Amino acid sequence: MINPVEALARASGASAPAIRLILSVLLAYPLALFYRQLKGGPTVRNLFIACTGVSIVLFNYGTDLYHSMLAVAVSFLCNTFLRTSSLMVPVSFTYHMGYLLIGYYHTTSDTYDIKWTMPHCVLVLRLIGLAFDLSDSRKKEAAGKSDDKCIPTPTLLELIAFTYFPASVLVGPQFSFLRYRRFVAGAYEPHTQGAPAYATKKFLQGVFYLVVNQVGTQYVSDAYLMSDEFTGESLFMKHIYLGCWGRITLYKYISIWLLAEGAAVLFGLTYIDAKPGEREYSSDELSGCSNIKVGVFENTSKYGHYVESFNVQTNTWVANYVYKRLRFLNNRMLSHLGALFFLAIWHGFHSGYYVTFLMEFMVIHMEKEVEPIFAKNEKLQKLLQQQPLLRALVFIGLKYYTIVWAGWCLVPFVFLSFNKWWHIYTTVRFTGFILFIGGNAFLPPLLRAVLPRSSSSSSAPKTTATPAPANSPTDTSAGPATKKDD
Repeated sequence: MINPVEALARASGASAPAIRLILSVLLAYPLALFYRQLKGGPTVRNLFIACTGVSIVLFNYGTDLYHSMLAVAVSFLCNTFLRTSSLMVPVSFTYHMGYLLIGYYHTTSDTYDIKWTMPHCVLVLRLIGLAFDLSDSRKKEAAGKSDDKCIPTPTLLELIAFTYFPASVLVGPQFSFLRYRRFVAGAYEPHTQGAPAYATKKFLQGVFYLVVNQVGTQYVSDAYLMSDEFTGESLFMKHIYLGCWGRITLYKYISIWLLAEGAAVLFGLTYIDAKPGEREYSSDELSGCSNIKVGVFENTSKYGHYVESFNVQTNTWVANYVYKRLRFLNNRMLSHLGALFFLAIWHGFHSGYYVTFLMEFMVIHMEKEVEPIFAKNEKLQKLLQQQPLLRALVFIGLKYYTIVWAGWCLVPFVFLSFNKWWHIYTTVRFTGFILFIGGNAFLPPLLRAVLPRSSSSSSAPKTTATPAPANSPTDTSAGPATKKDD
């Protein structure tokens, strides 16, 4: 009997696990439509979500389902018996991260494989975040400061459904138990009448980026960067190819996130229930689980825009549960490095992850130093306003910078092993290291000498810039974090 997954894999040239992944993401759409017609209270809804989510993982990974089931069981025990103990978060964090790292140790190869560790790392963040939220809730209650963001300890059925939510069990996005509980209780239903139209928009965007990725890889593939043909190109063309390759590679992640977001929207999970006055928002806004800000991504003028727009929910998780929790270090740079190190080890043991996040640290630090120098020079800003040609040249220069050097930074992340990414960096003569290390060391003082602050700026009272939390528009410390939600 013909296996349809194997047949699709042979026809498309993709691997069978990749086909199962795509089919599972698409399957969440009819499941969401059925859920919207489902009658019954939270128990019936949790049961439907739990059964369908577990079935999706079983379809993709077979008996390896036991890894995630064990994680849920351990979380349930911790949340139940340690809910008032200070040990709950350390025990949960140590177990889940330790189990994931042991899984990496036994499954890692020289290439990125779609194995049980991929959805497991999504699960790890979700369950660790739950432990933090429960601990914070109990502390508020003990201090008599309970509020509407405090959550009760989930039942076993709630925990399974929360963990295996069909639209996000394999590829994300991350969301809190508070959001899930409000969703299942029906609190979002009055605000999600426009969900089908919005989900259709996300679905079509996802399909578009998937097609562009598939077509683009026919011209600039991973194999091409390792080929003798690439080695023979001029240095300028090598960088152009790197930029195109990096953009096309990122489209792969964007496509799967958009498809997954569309399904989550259709379920009704993504309503933004902000309180009036907390932020500007539409009363029926459905972007609460958006993992990619397409407009920001496509209009990048600095590397910080990539981090602001890319893998948003994972970056928000790291900001809330790693960066902010490191405030005891009393040093934003150390907190920044700690968040990046967490992301690197969360992705695995390959050297490429650590190099990519180190490069990100250097790029973001350089941009923070350089950007204010340009902004505070009134003569330069006035010249840019008066000269359209100069603005056009700046636009082209920034596009070259953001596209080409993003491709450079992505090389270790994709090729993983030292011998591969080192070969490519050797081929392009380590220009990125020269740019970013030199840019951090020499560019700020050089620009301050050439572009001193205008007199009106220099006479103004000095203020201390306060970076926003990691991965916010002004800090972006936690990086692409692409692999584990892809």
